[in-house]
Amino acid sequence: MWRWMIAGAVVAAALVLAMPGLFSRQPSLKAGENGIFANDCCGTVELVDGKMLLNGGQAVRYIVGKDAEGAYVLPRTFVGAVPDWGFDVDGTRSVRKLRLDRMPVPTKIMLYQGLSPYIFVRQAQRPGRR
Repeated sequence: MWRWMIAGAVVAAALVLAMPGLFSRQPSLKAGENGIFANDCCGTVELVDGKMLLNGGQAVRYIVGKDAEGAYVLPRTFVGAVPDWGFDVDGTRSVRKLRLDRMPVPTKIMLYQGLSPYIFVRQAQRPGRR
């Protein structure tokens, strides 16, 4: 009986210690992704330490990861391109990976709207910005 209680306490302690890492709001990888990416269709996507700013306004949290297809940015909610309007951010739709062309320091982000890819290109760093 005591063994089960001790084992349960050890498992509970391990879960409590693992929680901060599981629910961290910081990007999982440091990929040098911070920067502003632009496309004529919709505007700009700015990546700043786990926060994606769409056209300098709406913010969406994200993480950076890598899978068999390469590097990606995964927003917490769905982000899609809407030509000549901006972005569609929808918490009721499934999230999609925004593909990075490389890591570290990506130069392009590919965002899909349906089957149409939109390429956002890194903009030159403006003076006074980090």
